[in-house]
Amino acid sequence: MITTAGLDATLGVPPDPAAGGAATDDALVAAVATADRAALELLYRRHAPWLAGRLAARTSSRDLAEEALQDTFVAVWRSARGYHGTGDVPAWLWGIARRRLASLARRQRPGLLSLDAVAEPPDPAATPEEAALGQDASTRIRLAISHLPAEQRAAITAVVYQGQTIERAARAAAVPEGTLKSRLHRARLHLRKELGP
Repeated sequence: MITTAGLDATLGVPPDPAAGGAATDDALVAAVATADRAALELLYRRHAPWLAGRLAARTSSRDLAEEALQDTFVAVWRSARGYHGTGDVPAWLWGIARRRLASLARRQRPGLLSLDAVAEPPDPAATPEEAALGQDASTRIRLAISHLPAEQRAAITAVVYQGQTIERAARAAAVPEGTLKSRLHRARLHLRKELGP
């Protein structure tokens, strides 16, 4: 029997925080920040299915998607104190998951320059040489983004940098979701052309 939650997870739709579960996502993240393992487990059970679906849709490697999912919740455990409730928890989780997947993909295919690298935070364990190379790629991407038309730049900023969903970013820009998707598509084409293969 297919449940609504199961269908939502299959389609990559984040769960509705109001639809079940005693604790809100914000409360769970606050509890994780105090090293509450039970809160992390509940957050994982609530969000891992749809995150796994979205990650799997972005890569052909099941192992890579699974590793990115696990890394996401390790990052949540380590950085929950840094979440200040300024955005939706699902968008925050998706931003972390997307960056983890991009980072893992780059390690598998050195030299790959991805738009997702824009939002990748610096690795504190990186050597100075690795940090400099990462900054160079990041600088190139940021420069290319600065050349985009304003509406495309705003779309990339909302979705890539801030980790907003298409729906939320479209609402904030007061445009239909299709328009925002078109702006993102055109921005990506422009960036691929400017940054090269």
